[in-house]
Amino acid sequence: MKRPDLDTLACVNPECYRFRLTGQGNLTVRKVYGQDRIRLLRCRTCGEEFSERRGTALFNTKIVETKAEDVIDHLGEGCGVRATARLSKVSKDTVARLLRLAGRHAERLHDCRVRDVTPRALEFDEQWSFVKKSRSGVGRLSAPRPGTCGIIRRSRPIAS
Repeated sequence: MKRPDLDTLACVNPECYRFRLTGQGNLTVRKVYGQDRIRLLRCRTCGEEFSERRGTALFNTKIVETKAEDVIDHLGEGCGVRATARLSKVSKDTVARLLRLAGRHAERLHDCRVRDVTPRALEFDEQWSFVKKSRSGVGRLSAPRPGTCGIIRRSRPIAS
């Protein structure tokens, strides 16, 4: 995976006067670590050292980024935690933790970026699913007879 240029990153120390300012030339790579070759950065101005993952959904996680992206993609497509764990070959606890981290990160990003939006119309959609029934073992249903309180009886017994 290609790493972002240092010019696109900024110091994360709120006390630094170059805090959140990109392209300042104040960041250097102190060391590289982990399977993903994550960079530990240092600000020349204030001396703060921080991971390039700081401020991201994967901060303080040890999972490989490609695996984390795979998990989050499956969750975004509507797969459940168990199915995602099975498809991505990670534990359910890992999927649940990434879901929680990515959700919190997305909520913070949304709250920072979306301001002063007044919707004119709202639309509520439901997610529909189709459950296929097996034809074996399902008898034909007859209409309820008067006086049976709407109980539907099978016209033929279920084959066993």
